[in-house]
Amino acid sequence: MHYLLTFRSLTYAQRAARVLERAGITGTVSRVPKAAATKGCAYCVIVAARHKETAVSILNMAGFSPERTLLRNADGTVEAEK
Repeated sequence: MHYLLTFRSLTYAQRAARVLERAGITGTVSRVPKAAATKGCAYCVIVAARHKETAVSILNMAGFSPERTLLRNADGTVEAEK
């Protein structure tokens, strides 16, 4: 399982990924799947489930709060975090 931390633009997602990389957390920048996108084109940083809480905390402290957090299941389906 992975979490998709969504951002309003590619630039914000790239900056967030760099913040996480400096903290030792690997984050991959990607587009949000169309089925899960709420507004136009959105981008996300994909992080492993085990790093989700730490990643969100680090991003909040750095001023890069994700707009939404989505869960990507092992079968590839995406759903809003519960």
